[in-house]
This record gives sequence, C-alpha cells and structure tokens, in this order.
Amino acid sequence: MNNLAYTSQDPIYVGQKIEEKIREEIGSSTPLPYTVEQGDAASVSAGSFLKDIGKGLIGGSADVLFYLNFEFPGQRPATLQVAVNRQGVGSHAGLCMYNAKIAKPVPGETSLDDPKFFGKSKFSGDGATAEKLNSNGDLIKIANGLARLEGESGGMGLKIKRCCRVVPDGEGGNLIVATLPRPTKMGMSAAVDVQDFFHLAQLVESCL
Repeated sequence: MNNLAYTSQDPIYVGQKIEEKIREEIGSSTPLPYTVEQGDAASVSAGSFLKDIGKGLIGGSADVLFYLNFEFPGQRPATLQVAVNRQGVGSHAGLCMYNAKIAKPVPGETSLDDPKFFGKSKFSGDGATAEKLNSNGDLIKIANGLARLEGESGGMGLKIKRCCRVVPDGEGGNLIVATLPRPTKMGMSAAVDVQDFFHLAQLVESCL
C-alpha cells in the first residue's frame, strides 16, 4: 500500500513512490517527468509561483524537505507540485498545488469562496467569469470537493486555506487549485485526485 507517507527522506526514493501513485491515478504506464526542488531553495524556477502561493496557504508552518514538480503530458499543459514534509525520520506528502492552462479567454480573476455551513460554496470576483462558472452544478461540486481545507497524511492532520482560482493569462487563463492528500482504504492508501482536477479544468474551459 502507498499512503503517501514514508520512512525515508531520500528525494529519489520518495519521488519514485509519489510518481507511482500519481501515475496509478491517471492510469498511465509511462513514467511522469518531474524535478526535485529543495525546500529552502531561493532560486526562481518553473514551480516558484506555486510554491509562493502555497506558503501563504499553510502559513509557513510545514517543515518542507523538498518539492516535487510533475508535468503532465497531453493537449492541456498542466503541472502538480507536491510538498514533501518532514515527519520524524521519515516524510509525507503535504500540500498539492495544481495548475492547468485554460485555452479560452478569462475575463477576470475569480476564486472559490470559503466553505459554508449549508450548501456548496460558489465563485466570486469578476462578475462575468463567476456567473459562468456558478451556472454549472457539476463544476461547483467538484471544485468544493477538490479544494479541501483538511486532509491526512501519515496519520498527521493537515490544514490549509482554500485556493481554487481561475485567473487570466494572455489570451487564455490558468486554473490553480490547492488540495491535500485524501486517505483511502482506511488510511492504508491515499489519493491526490488527479482525475478530478482534469475534469474540473475541462468544465471550467467549457463554461467560459
């Protein structure tokens, strides 16, 4: 079982195990390309902007050993950055930051509201963009489920602030979502819900 928690802090070993888990979720036999970025790295890289967003979501409280930056092949350019946190002499997967290109123009930035006591949260921000996204019930359901604020990895409870944003970028836009590992099989396994993210990106693009 692979529950995204490990007795090792070796980037090579941990990277391979997390890559296997992600590849399992997307049903691919082809290895996914990824890079390793140290947690205290100050240089600018392809994953820097996701790392900067992530620090604001967790308040800088996590002891990040390193980041794994995955690139997904296919027609829609997308990346996933997984923060690997220290857990004693081992490690576990923590904050997961997704980013995907949206081909259609995005009129203005919108973000998913914080959770409500009753019902699903909706998007707010740019009125025209939010109205289009909020009109699709499936989109709202998936966004609320994926952009979770609490998770568990290696028996440790994790909490983050909500981040599910659709932002303009040139002639198109970007979908940026932060999430946490979701325990499955009574904690013996875990998921990062890659397929849900791609489904959400498809719905966002179709609504715009």
